[in-house]
Amino acid sequence: MPIDLSLGAYEQAIKQVKSVIAARIKTNRDGEIEEVHVLAGPGRNPKQIVRDIESVLEAQFDLQVDHKKISVAQVEDEDQLSVETPEMIRPKLVGVTLRTINSMAEAKVELSAGPQLLYGTITGPATSHNKLRLFVEATIQALATLTLESCMFVAEDVVITNVAKHQVAMVVITLVNSTGEQSLSGCAMVRSDDREAVVKATLDAVNRKLKFLQNV
Repeated sequence: MPIDLSLGAYEQAIKQVKSVIAARIKTNRDGEIEEVHVLAGPGRNPKQIVRDIESVLEAQFDLQVDHKKISVAQVEDEDQLSVETPEMIRPKLVGVTLRTINSMAEAKVELSAGPQLLYGTITGPATSHNKLRLFVEATIQALATLTLESCMFVAEDVVITNVAKHQVAMVVITLVNSTGEQSLSGCAMVRSDDREAVVKATLDAVNRKLKFLQNV
């Protein structure tokens, strides 16, 4: 089985190792494994986790990976997993731009995740509703570098509605992965720009899931 089709299976196998929370494999241009990044919970020696990962990959796939290529980031306690980890990767809005040419619109979204800048650009029909949807899709595209390849966010709908005399952007997204589908929703107040509110509503929908789907 080609290496690019096997990465998901390798990562799933690694996640079966005791204390492993998430795993991400990076390859070079030739498809060879260069790095294996693992996020693990407390209570086990990282060297033992590395040995277990080597054993699992060799036993299940006859795949030998040098232990030097496996790095383990370990949280100190369960509270840190639920509280601190999301903050480390929680993206924030930097800016949005919209360009319209004839009947087509181009939406650009710029996010920051710590020191990393993330960009998404989507083009589509320039109808009023679709322009808002483009910002949802551009946000999802920008987040792609943070999320595992085995999952996908799909923009379902976006609306600007009035609630208690305030305008609110509401977004519905479907998370698709190997376990099935899950509907996510997010909202954000429209302060001055409905496009920014749509991006913030999209982030509100997905941020709680990113700690489980991040490229560790």
